[in-house]
Amino acid sequence: MPSSPSFQVDGSLFSSTEEAYWIWRDMVSVLFDVTLPDSSPVEDFRFMIDTYHLGPLLIGNVESVAQQFRRSPTTIARSGVDHYCVQLYSQGGYAGETEGRSVRVEPGDISILDLSRTLRTQAESFRNITLVVPRSLLEPLLKNPDGLHGMVLPGQSALGYLLASYMRTIYETAGTLSAEDGAGLTGATASLIAGCFGPSADAQEPVVAARHGALLLAIKRFIDGNLACPDLTVDRLAREFHLSRATLARMFEPLGGVAGYIRERRLLRCFAEITSPSHAHRSIGDLAYVWGFGNEAAFSRAFRRMFGMSPREARGESGLARRAAYQRLSGSDGSGEPVLPQWIRHLKG
Repeated sequence: MPSSPSFQVDGSLFSSTEEAYWIWRDMVSVLFDVTLPDSSPVEDFRFMIDTYHLGPLLIGNVESVAQQFRRSPTTIARSGVDHYCVQLYSQGGYAGETEGRSVRVEPGDISILDLSRTLRTQAESFRNITLVVPRSLLEPLLKNPDGLHGMVLPGQSALGYLLASYMRTIYETAGTLSAEDGAGLTGATASLIAGCFGPSADAQEPVVAARHGALLLAIKRFIDGNLACPDLTVDRLAREFHLSRATLARMFEPLGGVAGYIRERRLLRCFAEITSPSHAHRSIGDLAYVWGFGNEAAFSRAFRRMFGMSPREARGESGLARRAAYQRLSGSDGSGEPVLPQWIRHLKG
């Protein structure tokens, strides 16, 4: 019986710490925007990830240096992720703020983050076991699912010890579990998380937060699937999803507007093909035209603004080197997105 899919990356294997940092930021951007503090030069950067896909759940061990984590309204809108993130810190911890709640995590503690909500934290050098759970699995088991964001179970508490032991066991055995075994753990895992965090969450005042994550994610997937269509416009999206132009404008405002988001996705697709050896025989102008850019000069200016280099520079040696590093972590679905963000985006309960 096939084992659960796994994904491992050791940042020390890249050609430089700068490349490792670039790869790390790209992988975790689906969850957080990260920056290094002034006291931590990029020359000292390191990270390691060891993750398993257990059907509707992801579990992994993550190590890295001190850094700042932020999830802003823009991050939330861009990522289209609406899960809970449960983290057991075996080393290090973090302090910060989660929508009005001050949070401090020490070694041995377990925190839970609602990825539909904002946060800003400062982490020490750390090692943690991270469990990503779709909202659809956990929310029905809780009286107050909006009260979880930023809650911490102390490692010395009975419930903290129980959940920590369970998370360690799942991670340590994940490599031997089949995909069916992993999927079978889903209900028990969600029930245990709800049982450990739920009583405290029920005592919190409900937080009213409008969620458009699922609809926004569906629109973004539609856009990605129709980037080459000349009629990919606000009006077409409004018809497809039965929304007004004003509603679409509000939803995409954090992303630079509907047209801005479509242009960004087309530029990303152009970057992928310009730097791909399989498209080396095609002119840059032809690739730009295929993905909706009728003016090569305007395309070049937009490309430089987004990537900090011209299309010709991207096709050159430095661009190909970056593309090769990117592809080592990418899946085979042709999206150009690394495996880990793909897994996180498409988790379903």
